[in-house]
Amino acid sequence: MTFDFTGYELKFIQRDYCHDASAHLESYIFKFFSPITKYHYVVRAEYHETDIFTVKFYCKKDRGSDYRYSIIINRGDLGNVIMTCAKVIPELLIQFPKASFAFAAARSYDPRSKTIEPLYRTQRYRLYCEMVPRKFGEQTFSHHTNDDISSYLFTIGKAASIWIKYRICLKVLIMELIGFSLIM
Repeated sequence: MTFDFTGYELKFIQRDYCHDASAHLESYIFKFFSPITKYHYVVRAEYHETDIFTVKFYCKKDRGSDYRYSIIINRGDLGNVIMTCAKVIPELLIQFPKASFAFAAARSYDPRSKTIEPLYRTQRYRLYCEMVPRKFGEQTFSHHTNDDISSYLFTIGKAASIWIKYRICLKVLIMELIGFSLIM
């Protein structure tokens, strides 16, 4: 795979506070446009207790679907879409310099056959494992993966507290997977 994706201009839209009793505190919502797919995309960076963000994206045209995070657009621009989503990380690190970032890679959904991809090593997860270390490197960030639930976590530095944070993050991701059992 070549790695010459620059992504697109990312625009901050709003900050949305979470009012339930979960570990999810607030969301930072961004959008961008892909001239290749001709679609607008929404990126949600959901901030959780213990300084962990989960980053999600979907095509705006699918915003009303329960499967919005799982529908594959398949128009040949995934590299730029993922790199644009990754642009939220440096922006959020300005406000949250000790934050960790997690991706719960969505399971692909085929609306025609009504089938959903297995949770183990999803297509998006395999792309994250390839692209995120290239984009952010391993000198500043420590990268952690979990093939069983297709989750990717990276943290600043290699402090001993990483494993504690990793366990907490996995709990957050698992809760999201249960909450979105068909989607994630």
